[in-house]
Amino acid sequence: MKAVTRLYTSAAPSNSASRKGPSIMRAQLLLRGHLIAAVAVITVAVTAFTTPAAQARASNDPGLIVAARYSAANDGNPQLVAVNPRNGATRVLTSGNQDQVPDLSPDGRTVVFERCLKTLDCNQDGNFNVWTMRADGSRAHPLTTCDGTRCLGAFDPAFSPDGRHIAFDQDLFDAKGVNFNGIFIMNADGTHARRITSNGPNNPPDGQPQFSPDGRQLVFHRELADGSHQLLTVHVDGTGLRELLPGVDGSAPSWSPDGKRIAFTLVRHNTDSTLVDVATVRPNGTDLTMLTKNPAESSSFAPDYAPDGSRVVFSQANSVGCNLVTMRSSGEDRHVLPSEGCLVDASWSTAATHH
Repeated sequence: MKAVTRLYTSAAPSNSASRKGPSIMRAQLLLRGHLIAAVAVITVAVTAFTTPAAQARASNDPGLIVAARYSAANDGNPQLVAVNPRNGATRVLTSGNQDQVPDLSPDGRTVVFERCLKTLDCNQDGNFNVWTMRADGSRAHPLTTCDGTRCLGAFDPAFSPDGRHIAFDQDLFDAKGVNFNGIFIMNADGTHARRITSNGPNNPPDGQPQFSPDGRQLVFHRELADGSHQLLTVHVDGTGLRELLPGVDGSAPSWSPDGKRIAFTLVRHNTDSTLVDVATVRPNGTDLTMLTKNPAESSSFAPDYAPDGSRVVFSQANSVGCNLVTMRSSGEDRHVLPSEGCLVDASWSTAATHH
């Protein structure tokens, strides 16, 4: 399903989480300037959470995209909007709080996302939690209860293919007050959270988990000490941890509905520039393929596949704007979805016929 693109600081504090909410924007430091300009301002064995790719929708039904919008609206804070994949028409889903990193359920009825309430200081640890709501924006309620004591924040939620579970990452103190970030899986109602990964005490975080279409694996990124990221896969029981592309700076993964490709944000560091593009790779780490090839002044990031796998949506940012763009999964036939503000963290799924 979707792939979010969070940017974290490269230096992790010694006794706390290495990030504080959404105050840092997306897809490497290069994008911070682009986006500011653009907005102008489980008890589980190894059983699958199955919903086969064959259930993907027909291509004549485009589905629905949900994204986070950064604009002058909502007091400048991110809010969630629904986007028509054909013409870019938007409908506001949330306002009043800081809402971001949405993931639309496979049946299109529910959205999970990060929220920091407007009454809280969103730059302080513990004030971001995973929330859920109906796809029309109603009945929002929290699934996690971080408050800065034992839990320093819950982030990056993503549904399993059958919609029964949610993968996410969170920062937890152990009994000695040492922070162990990791990927977790919980039931869709917020119960029975269990740890899948741990990156060690006080290390930079694991993040942006996404389920494979058969529900047996997760792909996610791990932040490194220098601020770069590596893509990894792991079984949903926590075994089989494997680096997907050794030596490649990749983040924001999204698994194709047929399970044959993983799209992600590829960052290449040259002597005098940083290039940010959308690329794909096979789940075994072979056949790395670039779908975009940007100059240094433009960046493509945070891809997500359409429900039938025929197209990919991603964010395109440069010095004059920031929009969602769709293209064929081969990288051809690009279509800009014009919008107000900057739309990021797009999740493309089925559009529910009723709620």
